[in-house]
Amino acid sequence: MKRIFLFFLLLFWFGSFWGQNLNYFSKSDSLVNQILKLQSTGNTFYNKGIFPSQRGKVKKKEDDNIFFSSIIAFTLQKLKNDLGLQSGLIADSICIGVISNYVNYKNKTGINTYNFWQTNPPKFFPYSKLLSRNNFFNTPDDADDCSIIYLTDTSLHSNRLWLKDKLAKHSNAATLKIKSTYKSYRNYKAYSTWFGKNMPVEFDICVENNILYFVYENKLPLNENDSATVALIKSMILSGKYIKDAAFVSASYKKPSIILYHLARLLGKFNIPELNDCREIIKKDIERELQNEPDFMEKVILSTSLIRMGGKPKPLVYPAALEKEMEHFVFFNADIFSPYARPSLKFISKSKVFAIPFYCKAWCLTLLLEYEVERNKP
Repeated sequence: MKRIFLFFLLLFWFGSFWGQNLNYFSKSDSLVNQILKLQSTGNTFYNKGIFPSQRGKVKKKEDDNIFFSSIIAFTLQKLKNDLGLQSGLIADSICIGVISNYVNYKNKTGINTYNFWQTNPPKFFPYSKLLSRNNFFNTPDDADDCSIIYLTDTSLHSNRLWLKDKLAKHSNAATLKIKSTYKSYRNYKAYSTWFGKNMPVEFDICVENNILYFVYENKLPLNENDSATVALIKSMILSGKYIKDAAFVSASYKKPSIILYHLARLLGKFNIPELNDCREIIKKDIERELQNEPDFMEKVILSTSLIRMGGKPKPLVYPAALEKEMEHFVFFNADIFSPYARPSLKFISKSKVFAIPFYCKAWCLTLLLEYEVERNKP
């Protein structure tokens, strides 16, 4: 009798466990397949392997940039070992397709830095009759795209120290000194967003998080720029500026939720002793932002972030209007005049007068997949 009881108990347990995992794999498999369907197979505007994205406040224009495709590849590479076998293989194929396009965004002189847009010939602000014809708006290569591209493309591993040296040469006070930040931050020899000989130095806490992720992931030797960048981030957290002045300390991302997402992604992976006393602050700020009833996609990234910081968010209920939620979610902005901004004009950053929002459905689906993977980890 005891053996029969034990048999049925084990059968129930395994059945329950298997059912839960079937549900998880079914949802994650569906998301991976939806992402794959959005990857371009090649047309007159998007090369094969690129994920379509759009920009604009009212009338959206198609925008061929490497930013969204590279962060999708970066995220899928981190998730693939937690996916089913078939989905893992699909994730690999998606990433291969993205990486094959990097050469089109490489610096036109041949050095191993990368631009947001295609470079040879330059294709900045496509479909804009004004911006695409004025070289003032042709942005230089940037640390954000370079960090993610180097994190996803193993063929660049031999150039990692070269890139780190390049980042140092464009850091604050290396040649130029930053003006577009608070006076109390202007002496930090932290990393800048931009390359380019005459481009002003700019601090963006999310970009700096991505640079540090590149440094720590590759176990590169730390220098004064790494220490200064960590110290700058710590100061922004302890002062609360990273929440209350989010649009000014991160001109390209602007939202507290997205800054918290970047911080949790970094600190969820690496132990940075200098930031250990910030962990509880970040966790509490994530919880508070979740209580403020943000839009659904913000709930997704905040919930993922809270899990990474050791918390337990409430399970998300997917809204009936999920397509519309993804359609309106802005993860990144091109803030045209942010390198020239001053603290006295930070109200302009908050008002988003000069900010051009960018959208990408495939990135939204990747964020949903990331959430599903993180919440189902043992």
